Amino acid sequence: MSSDQQWGEYRGIKFTHEYDGGADSRSGVIDFPDEPRRHSVTGGGGARWEAEARNLIDRYFREIDVEPDDDSEA
Repeated sequence: MSSDQQWGEYRGIKFTHEYDGGADSRSGVIDFPDEPRRHSVTGGGGARWEAEARNLIDRYFREIDVEPDDDSEA
């Protein structure tokens, strides 16, 4: 990977991203516990990629919060 590679973590979920070589795009991986997910954006650089990654991580936690527990009364 290039020297442009950036790492981070949000809400306990790690991610990494880097310049993708064309059309001012960035690509990276968000390490969700159940399955890592590749995410790409065009334009906006690292700040935009990380903002979108944080939104995806927030959505992941919202989906977990609304799933019923196995021992819930249905």
